[in-house]
Amino acid sequence: MDISSNCLDLIREFEGLRLKAYIDPVGIPTIGYGTIRYPNGTTVQMGDSISEAEAEAFLCFECEEIGRKLREVLDQVALSQNQYDAIVSFCFNLGVGAFAGSTLLQKLRLGDVPAAAAEFPRWNKGTVDGVKQELPGLTRRRARERSLFEAGGHGGTPLQPSPPSPQEQVVRVAGYREGAANIIVGFGADGAARDIVELADAHPETLIAALQSYPKLHAFEFAAPGETVPAGERTRFSGLALPLPRTKGAPKLDRPLLLVGMEDDEENPGKDIAEMQARLVELGYYRGPVDGIFNPATDAAVREFQTEFFGWSEADGRVGPKTWKKLWGDAPPKPEEAIPPLQGSAGKTYLLLTRTDRRDRYGCMVMNLTYVRHGTAVGVLEVCSGQSRKQIFRPGPHSPAGSMEPLPEGKWSIGNIEWAEGKDNYSGRIYNNGLGPAKIRMEYLDPGQTPRSAIEIHIDWNRPTAPGTAGCIGIQNISDFRTLVTWLRETDPKELFVDWGLGTCPHP
Repeated sequence: MDISSNCLDLIREFEGLRLKAYIDPVGIPTIGYGTIRYPNGTTVQMGDSISEAEAEAFLCFECEEIGRKLREVLDQVALSQNQYDAIVSFCFNLGVGAFAGSTLLQKLRLGDVPAAAAEFPRWNKGTVDGVKQELPGLTRRRARERSLFEAGGHGGTPLQPSPPSPQEQVVRVAGYREGAANIIVGFGADGAARDIVELADAHPETLIAALQSYPKLHAFEFAAPGETVPAGERTRFSGLALPLPRTKGAPKLDRPLLLVGMEDDEENPGKDIAEMQARLVELGYYRGPVDGIFNPATDAAVREFQTEFFGWSEADGRVGPKTWKKLWGDAPPKPEEAIPPLQGSAGKTYLLLTRTDRRDRYGCMVMNLTYVRHGTAVGVLEVCSGQSRKQIFRPGPHSPAGSMEPLPEGKWSIGNIEWAEGKDNYSGRIYNNGLGPAKIRMEYLDPGQTPRSAIEIHIDWNRPTAPGTAGCIGIQNISDFRTLVTWLRETDPKELFVDWGLGTCPHP
């Protein structure tokens, strides 16, 4: 069975919408509509904030996950739509594990529906300061769930859930060697290959990060010598960040080594620490003041940067020539690729979004946002869209609302740049942790209509803790967003064409 809107409405009523993380009555950091864990598996932390669209998407995702778990627990138990909606709300609050061991379920299996309904009021207690006690909010919630459970009629219309992604279907992974290449293949419960990934390197971080893409993984093994990789579409993956292109006019490191506790002052030449902080802000690792003080927050940002570019073993917070060089880029500028414009676009100006065959270190597909000026592609940014475990690409009319998949294929209009606190202010107020200081609204135009809404372009501001978006286009950092702003101000392109290769993207 699938939930109806009655279930979502009940959950919203009692959870309430909180776009900033808070401590719930039993001491757990919570956000949105009662979310305590993001779709990528990380827990909510105090200081987190999200958008309303993300809150809705997280709610739908959690209800879908509960529904999948309940299929086994409720095997051969016949339920009405209202009964099912009430049980999903119950499990959203208390967990499927609590329901699986409950007398409520035992009564249902015996077919004693009135006795099962009478069990709801018992579950109105929580542990506060180590003491189990009745919570008025839970008493009211259990009463509403019981009322829905006992309601007659057909109930609400079931919502169409988004199907599981290939990564969500993987239960076993096998490692292969193909020449010099390291390849992992994810298999479903039926033994069929669901996901084929070529690892970019032999770093342990890469394998570990790749395996984290599979929430239902139970076993990892190495394929037998000589066993061939199954046929199918492949993607490339690296657990380390790709090298940054060299920055023109990068500052020189004046001191041999920067350590936590140091400051830019009269005794030390240059402004090494302030320059480093400013660069970490641009790259999205640091949100504190650029004050020339190597404080604990700066140290944490440095370690995060080092982890992503060098691996855990080298994330010591010490900034010498190696880290300094990496901060300002040590890769040659990418050669301009001959990106074919869309058919019929000669002389036209627009943005084009396509996907590559690579996944980033968080599991999201790497996408190219291309600036086409007067029919010629003149710039490309690597961006993301959707959640890592929901990388399913669809045309507009078939993209479910709240699915957290990438925005659908089709033609979109591009709105104006909106700033949370003044034009070009990247260091002031932000809309929330998911959006950052600026956003660009978009509207779906063609073909047909789409169930998706609230799609925007914004910086993936909370990328380190909750990477990906609820379907918006996520720009990696401030530096890349500045580039996008330059494009928009240069020629004011009004249209974005999303071409996933499905054959439904209109011509400019």
